[in-house]
Amino acid sequence: MASFLDEKSTKAEMHARRPTDPKSSKSSRTRTSKPLLAILTLLSLAGAAFYFYRNGVPFYQTPTLSPSWNDESEWPIPKIPGPELPAPVEPFEPLKRYSLDYGKVACWQDGGVWIKELTPVEMSSLGIDRFRDTARALEQADEDAFCTRLRMHGASFWQLPPQWPEHVNWCEAMDDCVKPTKKVTLEVAFPTSGGVWMLDTSQGWEGLYPQSLGLRNALTMDERCEVIKHLGGRFCEDIQACPEMVALSRP
Repeated sequence: MASFLDEKSTKAEMHARRPTDPKSSKSSRTRTSKPLLAILTLLSLAGAAFYFYRNGVPFYQTPTLSPSWNDESEWPIPKIPGPELPAPVEPFEPLKRYSLDYGKVACWQDGGVWIKELTPVEMSSLGIDRFRDTARALEQADEDAFCTRLRMHGASFWQLPPQWPEHVNWCEAMDDCVKPTKKVTLEVAFPTSGGVWMLDTSQGWEGLYPQSLGLRNALTMDERCEVIKHLGGRFCEDIQACPEMVALSRP
């Protein structure tokens, strides 16, 4: 009996000292580390999200409005166009007496602007440089004097500010979108001998083409007079006695 107990005790001690299986130990550590790794990953993602929320994505810059200083604050506060602060209106043509880009001659008078697309001969008679931009006169008296001469060439008048058509609040050239307040449909030419040749174009240019292109090809004012004559124009010896010209002489 004692021998049996000693043998059983010896087997138990041997079993206790038996080395642990490495594979079994590794499997246990793996099962323990997977949840921990998942928790650490979630914490890292949460930290990164919070950083980008506070500081923004480093490779993307959010567009900002140009700030303007507020009298009640020492920090710049951006002003956004709205009902109380409408968006600024961009400048529209005409901006000068003449510009190569716009291609028409203009002058400002009585709260509006006179505009006419002139031929090189007409521009030369008004003393306008055809090869460079020309600014408007600094003094209104000088501008009024030029307007008197431009009106005699059949310029039309637009009141300012313009009354834009429905669904239109800006055009690069005002006269392309807005009808004139006073429309003039008269081509004129002044011969060196005196008087004036006039061509009424109120019915359009239909029937006058292609002979009407001669108005642009004329090299002198006398040649322009000949073109108007062949297009069926009328000659008036005394400008002051011509009803059409008297109307042009008045603003």
